[in-house]
Amino acid sequence: MQKIVSMLLVLLLLVLAACGNSDLKITQVEAESIVLQHLIEDRNKDKDQIRIKSVRQSIGKYIVEWEIDESCEFGNIQVDDQNGELLEAEESNC
Repeated sequence: MQKIVSMLLVLLLLVLAACGNSDLKITQVEAESIVLQHLIEDRNKDKDQIRIKSVRQSIGKYIVEWEIDESCEFGNIQVDDQNGELLEAEESNC
């Protein structure tokens, strides 16, 4: 019985150690800021015209959804969660 408890404890520690190695270097707030700065420069818009709808973390990246009501534009931009690099962008107009 003691062996089983010891093995379960070791297994639990291994699982926790593996999960702890996925530290994100870029936060959701930083990903949002990166996308906002990109859209300001790319679209020549004021910060107040752009609305960030959501930011969610996926495998290795953040997906930031945005919209610009004035010109009926919307889309999402993927940001690498380790270095902040823009990975992919999808954009549409109404």
